[in-house]
Amino acid sequence: MVQFSLIDIKGVGPVLAAALQEKKFSVKKIASASSAQLCAFQGVGPVTAKGIIDAATALLSAPPAKSLKRDLKSAPQEKKSVKSKGKAIKKDKKQKKDGKKKKNKKKKSSKKSKK
Repeated sequence: MVQFSLIDIKGVGPVLAAALQEKKFSVKKIASASSAQLCAFQGVGPVTAKGIIDAATALLSAPPAKSLKRDLKSAPQEKKSVKSKGKAIKKDKKQKKDGKKKKNKKKKSSKKSKK
């Protein structure tokens, strides 16, 4: 079974998570809590409390995700390494620079011919 942290619940930030942990709340306990129990915490009103309870319930009832390792193995791999990407970027920048130089040369030569 997957263990969830209080911070995984939508609407629960680090401050509220710490306060909930202090009072021994878990994701499972929040999912079965009443709005009044959560409203006892500073900054939590009835609407926020209902949202947190619904989010905790959804989190617990969601199908378990595949392991990250398996997801990464099945994901399509890019052929270029980080170094080759950097070289490609440098090459693109150089081509742009060269293109600008050529444009500047054309402008200068057209100005000379006008004089």
